[in-house]
Amino acid sequence: MEPENHLLFIISISSLLFLYSAEATCVPRNLTYHIRYTPPKSPQLRQPDSSWPPKTPPPPHSQPLVSPPLLSQTLSVSAASNPTIPPLLHFSVVDPAIKKICDATDNPALCISAVVPHLTGKVDPLAVLEMMIKACINKAQFAMALATRIAKSPTTPSAIASYLDACKDSYSDAMDNLQSATDAISTRDTGTMNSMLSAALTDFGTCEDGFAETPGVNSPMAEWDDMLSKLASNCLAIVSLL
Repeated sequence: MEPENHLLFIISISSLLFLYSAEATCVPRNLTYHIRYTPPKSPQLRQPDSSWPPKTPPPPHSQPLVSPPLLSQTLSVSAASNPTIPPLLHFSVVDPAIKKICDATDNPALCISAVVPHLTGKVDPLAVLEMMIKACINKAQFAMALATRIAKSPTTPSAIASYLDACKDSYSDAMDNLQSATDAISTRDTGTMNSMLSAALTDFGTCEDGFAETPGVNSPMAEWDDMLSKLASNCLAIVSLL
């Protein structure tokens, strides 16, 4: 082969190899790439801990407060263990008729406290008097039970116990006189009412006489006797309205 023809052959072969290599490495313009998207995993939510927030222990059970007995409440004789008399009842609204009658007494508040919770039906001096006497008898029974309890206590000195025995006799006499005054209401016997109520008032004072004769000795029944004397005095004042 001639040198010129040989040279042309080599150049032709080289051109063909170059074109083939370029075609093999060329990327078509319209080639579309498909990329698979994998979304990130959402974080796992932690379940709430049942032990949080910590539970507050319930407050300790408290015993209900017990109010002291009121004057109008009925107490059992065995429960009469405190020498202090119960407080008076106070009412924001009182029947004007009852207020008018009680205002005629020396102790209107005590009159209203003793009568209002128990009085039903017609309101007149006679009805109020009957309720007042019943209240006085009721409280005399309490006082008698209290005197008995204190007298029997081993810590009570013998001198005071003897005075209390005399008080029990006075309370018994007073209750008899109060009952006689009650019996006289049906006949409107004001004379008997006055005499019996006056006798009861004297009986309550007699209980204190023994203690007054002994210097330095305080009567455990002083408050009760004072209240009973005021109730009897109120009864006498209402009799004057009849």
